[in-house]
Parts: sequence; C-alpha cells; structure tokens
Amino acid sequence: MKDLIFYKSRRKNKKYDVYEIINGEHKYLTSFGDIRYEHYFDKIGEYKQLDHLDKKRKDNYYKRHKTNYNKYSADWFSKKLLW
Repeated sequence: MKDLIFYKSRRKNKKYDVYEIINGEHKYLTSFGDIRYEHYFDKIGEYKQLDHLDKKRKDNYYKRHKTNYNKYSADWFSKKLLW
C-alpha cells in the first residue's frame, strides 16, 4: 500500500484531501467526502459530528454507488473511510 496522508480539505465543500508521500514530498491524489452531508462512520475522525450510524442509509449508499472505481479514487476512499 502507498504511504498516504489525509488532511482536512481546503477545497470547497470537501471533507478530506489525500496525498501520497513520495521521497518525502506530498503529491496530491484526490479529495473526497462532502461536508454538507452525513456519512455512516468517519474512520479518520475529523467529522465525527456527521456520523449517522444508520445501517439502512449505509445500504442505500452502496446501492447508489455500486460501480467499483479504481483503487485510490474519491469513490474508493469514501467507501473505505466514510461508509
């Protein structure tokens, strides 16, 4: 697995920015999550106040986002770290 680091996003309405660490440098990968919406459970922890822990909503999210995008895409990070 790549060496990854997560920061609260500086991009409008995004929760997190993901950077890959290469030779000590931070290379931007993607942003994910939307601060205007709740999520199932924030594994990073900066937006715990938006956790809803509703299993039915989680299942509906996965039904809407059933396409599997590439590893390290915004969709992949959302599914692994927020849902």
